[in-house]
Amino acid sequence: MSGASFFSAMRSFSLQRFAIVTRKELTDLLRDRKSIFWAFFSVAISGPIVVGLLYVITQSIDERMEKTTASIVNAAAAPDLVRYLERRGIKIDANPANHEARVKNGDLDTALVIESDFAQALAQGRPARITLVTESSRERSRPIVMRLQKELQTYASMVGSERLILRGIAPSVAHPIKLDELDIATAEQRSSGLLKMMSFYALFAGLMGAIAAALDVTAGERERQTLEPLLTTPVTTGELALGKWLAVSGINLLAVTTSLIGFGLALYAIPLGKLGLPVSFGAREFAGFMAVLVPFSLMVPAVLLVFGATGKTAKEAQSSLSMGVSLVGVLPLISLLRQAQPPWWDVWVPVNGQYAVLSKVLRAEPVLAAEWMAMVAVPLVVSVIALVVFARRLGDQKLLAGR
Repeated sequence: MSGASFFSAMRSFSLQRFAIVTRKELTDLLRDRKSIFWAFFSVAISGPIVVGLLYVITQSIDERMEKTTASIVNAAAAPDLVRYLERRGIKIDANPANHEARVKNGDLDTALVIESDFAQALAQGRPARITLVTESSRERSRPIVMRLQKELQTYASMVGSERLILRGIAPSVAHPIKLDELDIATAEQRSSGLLKMMSFYALFAGLMGAIAAALDVTAGERERQTLEPLLTTPVTTGELALGKWLAVSGINLLAVTTSLIGFGLALYAIPLGKLGLPVSFGAREFAGFMAVLVPFSLMVPAVLLVFGATGKTAKEAQSSLSMGVSLVGVLPLISLLRQAQPPWWDVWVPVNGQYAVLSKVLRAEPVLAAEWMAMVAVPLVVSVIALVVFARRLGDQKLLAGR
């Protein structure tokens, strides 16, 4: 079917025939209730699982920080340091055996090795050496290492100030610059960094909710040999394409809405605020997400229908659809890895643009009118192009011949 013949067919568009096709496709899709249930269950449970894991991991880190243990080799050489660390609530593990090997295999987060002349060096005003043994590739040990580094720096500053005072010098002389930090980030902005995964999962739900349905109404119908009788009816290929698209889009919108509701309920039920993560996902955030995801959820089925119609079999079509999954997974990485300010056209890139705007919504930042325009215009253009291609494919005899 040429582009001219497609638009000619659209001029004879019948709303009644379109409604019949849409109802037929929805009935077919909802007939397999077990598959629909598990598809919706998977996207609904992803939110609570992600938020729950975030809570458990953050709580575990906080607990380990509160119960920090300092494994000190030759602790007797630095009694004042040991007493200081104990006053700071740090438990002392004196003289651990095989400390390097145990740090290497993860039995110890880190170890402090005190030089034997530590006390003598302090008394003589010389730098006293401490070796902090770490395994930098182990992420779980990093919070403990950072706390011990901070405590040692504080202790060193305290000793330095005492030395200056004993010599009749004001400690401020050694600190010619006083650095004050003013964090102007809002609570939402501070916590949104940990919830960027929510934007990713919302987009992923907009893809996963449509894959199975798009395969079923294209390659699945062709394998069941129900597509050819449908094409022999008075329904035009344009009506058929739009009907299939609307049916799959309806399923996809339900999946996305279910995913967001799952996230919202999880954020309401799990007390992230107690861990210093004041997350807000109320009516404003929900409306912002839906404003982005509704056009996206209509665009994705149109693209997937094209992929589904190109495969000779359902298995082959499913393989080609993996490209779409990879696209959704890779494009947001551009925003995560980019160090420079994103260019103006960044928001006009499908998937990447949606991810950027969703992140703004989470951070409670203003979204520009041009960005909202991109959220509607890009999916609209892509959907129209994809539906034209899909309708032309439906009118191609090669489709029924499996070529």
